[in-house]
This record gives sequence, structure tokens and C-alpha cells, in this order.
Amino acid sequence: MDTKILEEIGLTDSEIKVYLALLELGSSKKGPIVKKAGITSSKIYEVTDKLIERGLASYVVKDKVKYFNAAPPSRIKDYLKEKEAKLKDQELELDKFLPSLELKQKLTEKKTDAEVYRGWKGMQTVYNDLLESLKPQEEYYIFGASRGADTEKVKSFYTRFNVKVTQKKLKANIIFNENARGNIPKVEKTGKTKYLDHTTPAEILVYGNKTAIVLLEKEPLIILIQGESVAKSFKTYFDVMWVVAKK
Repeated sequence: MDTKILEEIGLTDSEIKVYLALLELGSSKKGPIVKKAGITSSKIYEVTDKLIERGLASYVVKDKVKYFNAAPPSRIKDYLKEKEAKLKDQELELDKFLPSLELKQKLTEKKTDAEVYRGWKGMQTVYNDLLESLKPQEEYYIFGASRGADTEKVKSFYTRFNVKVTQKKLKANIIFNENARGNIPKVEKTGKTKYLDHTTPAEILVYGNKTAIVLLEKEPLIILIQGESVAKSFKTYFDVMWVVAKK
């Protein structure tokens, strides 16, 4: 007999065995049920109590002995309807609870989080995120921009990126390391640039609530940090350096 449907509506293997045994035995004491169902004697009352709770079994006491009976199989449909009604009630309760869960998620999202990207594809991922995150006329900030370990690749990457920045009408604010002067394409059409005499070991990119620390090695390494307070801190640092940087 295929009992899969009984499993799917929530009955355990032991409950199914005992219920089927009761259907075949009729009103029965503990011993015959244990033998017919093939379960341990110590477990029988636990299982019958569950079946009674589900409305699928009952018992009577005769001469101080319990006799168990199976509820009609049609009772299984009633059990399903009760489960459906309970599920709808749970759904209504969940609807009330969802706003607090969503708020908890939003609060978590505001916490600092970091991801590490490697290689030029990683660079592409981070700078594409910048393009997708910002709206036209919004600004982003870079300081410590350098020619990198592979100047030609760096130049090629930023030339393509600057075209997309212009197309989206974003505003760039960039402080280059002095050693990048003449080596890296400027962004006159899309923002402002300055130069810093003292080079910085990493390029820092700030956009929205994100900060990227970019190491332009032959195989670039990028640490992308998401967090409002971190972005604000690096933006403040950028503002200080912008004052001392030169055109």
C-alpha cells in the first residue's frame, strides 16, 4: 500500500503504521497493535496520543483497559482542512510579523560588510557597481589614482570606464598621484581632477555608501566595503587632501 500521501500531509512513519493497524484490527488493546504495526511497546502510547490529537484515533476504557479505535478514513480530509485553516491563520500572523523581520534585515544591511575581488574582472565588477548604483549628476571620489603596475592596462580600463561615466552624466572627483600625470586619461568632461605630490599605496574609491580599496598590481586586488560611516570617513579624508592637492 502506497502511504506516501499520508507522509506528505504530516503523519510520521509510526503514526501511519499504527493507524493502518487500527483500521484492520478494529477496537484493540495495546498488544495486538504493537504486533500488527511492528513498533516498540514503549512507543505505542506516544503514537496513539498523536493520532488522537490529530483526530485520527480514539479510545475507550473497559475493565480498566484501554481499547483504541481508528477514526473513519474520511476524517483524514477533515484533518487536511484543519491544517489548511491553521496555515491561513499562520499566514495572517506572519503578515503581521513580516515588517519587523524586514526592518531587522534593513538594519543589518546598514552594517559594515566587505568583499574581496581579484583581477581585471573583479575591477570590472566593482566599477560596474558604481555605474549601476549612482544616478545622473551624482558624484564619486577617487584619491591615490596611479598608473599601476601595468600602465597600458590601467589606461585602457579607465578610458573605457570614462566613456560610460560621460554617457551616464556622473561627476568624477579624482586626486591622482603625481606619477600618473600624462599616463592616465583625465576626465575633464565628467568632473574635476587634481594631483598629489606624495603617492599613496592604494587607490581609494568612494561612491554612495561604498568604499573600494584598489591595489593596481598586475593582478588587481579590490576590497569593497559597504557601510555609511566608512564611506563618510574616507570622503572626509578626500576633502582634506583635495585642499592640499594641486592642478
